Order: sequence, then C-alpha cells, then structure tokens
Amino acid sequence: MSDYTYIKYFPTPFLDDLVQGRCLPFIGAGFSLNAKIPVGEKMPDWDGLGRKAAENILGYQYTTAIEALSAYAHEFSRVKLVEFLSSALLVTSIQPAKTHEYFCKLPFERVITTNFDFLLEQTYTSINKYCIPLIFEEQLAVGSLQAGSVVRLLKIHGDLHHPNRLVATEEDYDSFLSLYPLLATYLSSFLIDHTALFIGYSLDDPDFRQIWQMVKERLGELRRPAYVLQVDAPPHVLTRYERRGVKVINLPKSTSQSYSQILDMVFQELRNYWLSKTLTLSTTTEDDSQAELSLSATAQAQGRLAFFSVPMSHAAFYKSRIYPIAERYGFSPIMAVDVLAPGDSIMAKIDALITTAAVVITDLGSQNAAFEIGTLFSKGQSTKHLIIITEDSTSIPFDMSSESVLIAIRPPLFEGDMGTFLNALETHFEKISQSILFLEDEPNRLIKKREYKAAVIAAFILLEHELRKLLLVKQSPYSRETKYAMSQLVEYTFRNELIDDIQRAQIHSYTNIRNKLVHTAESIESNEAKKIVDRVLDLVKSIRKKNNIAGEL
Repeated sequence: MSDYTYIKYFPTPFLDDLVQGRCLPFIGAGFSLNAKIPVGEKMPDWDGLGRKAAENILGYQYTTAIEALSAYAHEFSRVKLVEFLSSALLVTSIQPAKTHEYFCKLPFERVITTNFDFLLEQTYTSINKYCIPLIFEEQLAVGSLQAGSVVRLLKIHGDLHHPNRLVATEEDYDSFLSLYPLLATYLSSFLIDHTALFIGYSLDDPDFRQIWQMVKERLGELRRPAYVLQVDAPPHVLTRYERRGVKVINLPKSTSQSYSQILDMVFQELRNYWLSKTLTLSTTTEDDSQAELSLSATAQAQGRLAFFSVPMSHAAFYKSRIYPIAERYGFSPIMAVDVLAPGDSIMAKIDALITTAAVVITDLGSQNAAFEIGTLFSKGQSTKHLIIITEDSTSIPFDMSSESVLIAIRPPLFEGDMGTFLNALETHFEKISQSILFLEDEPNRLIKKREYKAAVIAAFILLEHELRKLLLVKQSPYSRETKYAMSQLVEYTFRNELIDDIQRAQIHSYTNIRNKLVHTAESIESNEAKKIVDRVLDLVKSIRKKNNIAGEL
C-alpha cells in the first residue's frame, strides 16, 4: 500500500470485491465535467442544466432540474428538448479527457451510466477496447461473441441518438420501471452479487436517487454495500449518504491537484492494484509460470512472461512446438486459459497478463486476438514487444511501424512446411531475449529493493535457465521440445560432473524453500534470502567455469 496515495482511503472489503470482479461502476453526469471543453464554453451540471432550460421559458419560476426539463418539453415539444440537451451538453464539441481514458482502462466488463452523451463510447474506441452500448431491452438477450474482450455499457436512461428512449422528464422517470421492467430486473440481478460504485453523482441527482431506491425496494436489507466516490465531502454530506445506506469513499482535497487530476491518480492506482492482485493471487498449472505470477508488482516489471493469445483449437500445437522455443530463450510461456484468477474476471486476467508480459504472441486466427492486444496500441501506451502470427500480413489491423512488432507468417491451418515458420519464431525470441532479459542482474536488484521472496525466485529462474542452456549445448539425448523439471536438470548436470553431491543436495534443499515461496503465502527473512541468492549465483558461476574447462579438454 505504501506505493499508493489514494488506495488507503478505499475500504478493504471494497478492494476485495474489485479484485474478485464484483464491483459495478455507475457513471453520472458529474463525470462528464472532466471532459475537454471548447474555450469559452461551460459544461453544466444537473442543476445548471435545469436552470439553463428554465431561462428559455417565459415567466417560469425555477424549482428543480427535472421539473424545468419537463416544463421545457411541455412548452416547446419533445423534439426541442432533445435539441436543447444536445446543445447545452456540448455533445458535438466536447471530447474525452485523460480522466475518461484512465477510467476506461480499468478492466470492468460492465459499466452503467445515466449520461446522455457519448464520451465513454468515444474513449473505449480511442484505446481500442470494443464497447457495446445497451439501450433497448431486446439487446440484453444478445450475448457477447467476444466474452471478456468487450465492454457492455448499459445506458439505462438512453442517449441523444435515441430520443424516444431518453429518461429526462417527470413522466419519463415515473414510467421508467413500467416501460422498461427487463432493464430494471437486469440491473437488479447484477446488484444482487455486485457492489455498486457511484462516480459523478450527488445526493440531489434524481438518477442516483431513483437507482438506489429501486435497489432498496427490490433487495431490501439483503442488498450489498454501495459506495460513492467524493473529494473533500463535508460531514453533513457523509451523514446524508450514510442514512441512505451508501458509504462514502472520501478522498482528501489537494492544493496542487484539481478534481480531475485526483481522479486520474485514483483510477491509475485502482488499475495497478487490481492487475497486481489479479496475478499474485492467481494460480496456474505451469510451475514456471506460477513462479512469475507469485512475484510482487515490483518484481513483475522485470518479468519474463510470454503471453500467448491463440485460437483454442491450436493451443496444443503452440504448447508442444512453440513453448519450448520461448523457454529456450529464458521466457515463461502462458495462456489465459491456464490461469485461474480471483473471481475469474476474463478481462482483468487478460489485461493483467498483457500488461505484465515481457512479450505478447498473438495469432490473428483467434477471434479475440484483435481485442486482447488492442490496448498495446492505445495512445500513450508504452512499447511492448509483440509477435504477430498470421497467414496473411496484409490483413493485420494495426500500424506495424514500431520496431517492437515482429511478424511471423504461418502456413494455413499449420499444414505444409513448418520449418520457415519455426525458424522465424526462433529468430524473434532470440532478438527479444537479447534486448530485454537480464536474468543475472535480477536477484541482487530485488534484494536491494527488499523484495526477498522475489529475489529467491529470480535466482532459481536464472539457475534453471542456465541448466536448460547447458542441456541444449551438450546435445543431450533429451528432446529440444520437451519441458523438464528442475530435478531432472539438476540430475543431468550432476551426471556430467558439473556439480558434486554437496552442491546437488544444496540445490534440492533450496528448491524446497523456493517451491514454498511460489505456491504458498510464506515469506522469507532477509538474511536467509541473501544467503540463498549468493549461494545460487555462486553455483551458476561454478557450473559455467567447469563447463568451459570441460569444453576446452
């Protein structure tokens, strides 16, 4: 928690729900105030919108926003109300800002909004995340073909592209539950096992009051806790929210940061926390990959995961033929299907794997591949090494100008001569390995950062990589396409007299400690970690020295 500024203000039960994929965000009108607004223009809040409508009605005395909008529609027609809303909300001229981008990068699979504008849809498009706006009840029955790669945006009050579906006047609000019962039921069903997080709402917002009243009526005392995000809310506001059964996550005001800048940091921290916990709490059937997942967020920054996004029908081929190539150059290959994440949120799992991976390998024959790697091409996204596998390079839907992107052409359906394809992949992995993997530096770097558990794991990653290289160089009878356990590699090294009985026993002893660190929550003291790291590094040097002497004889 020490690496975060705002996470400490979020209750632990909320953070647990976030990581478990049980958080449902509600975005209100106040969130649109963070947009890029043309010079000279001003974006009204809900009350300001009502007052602006009231100014156009001769002799009208303003009371509330919803009453003013209702009077406007009665006086000038529904069509004119829609035109007024489009103009007042600057729909054609406002643009998403960084705050929208940071929110949309959170791996939520469902988002609820009462906003009439299109800022969220525009933002998801800009960061290459596919978003399906749900406006009508009949859309609810259509499942996502790209499960886990598509954001379903439920616009419960419609939008300005669908005037008849807008919920803006008293009549609209009064008839909402009777006109759209399936929408209400759909929303209520998610709130049975999801925790609501309201962003951009106030207590006087009729959207907020209607939603929360509906939840209370349908779920009563069995409703899950709900939270609202506020900055420097005064005590009386906290009390009013509490009376309504909503807990306030009250962030401190900053003298050096605006409200938008605070939200920017909050969303970035939530994403980093979520993705970090998703991996450190995940399990996988591959021991090598489990070692990588068990590292802290600090250690993972220098990790060696190779994330494969490939069609399930080709998974066996990649595991038998391509995984060994990746392992040969020090990488730890993994697919999303191999990982059981907290809550098994598909989007969070994939996002975490892509963010953490040293290299991403994607086969465009996969239906989800384009969506899964879309974030790598987001504006401002840091460079990520990417190997794209395709039958036809002309069909790649991305800009390939980056030097970090490599392409391998495979035969259709993996038929015919595979030699050229496999050689190309070998060349790509070798090139990337030489540019980013510094296995020898990692253990001591992590010791200095007091990441003792990660340091021990990193030391064994180096040792295993060294033994695997040795096995290949010695041209052993082992197949180059076979994955061998650490114990088998140690026995091979012992038979070749590169380690003695005492060293073999030490490796086995330290391996048991390493396995506990990888597969349990057990920690290790600094002195013991330093001793193991030093001993393992000495073993690596000794094996290299003996191997060089044997090679000269």
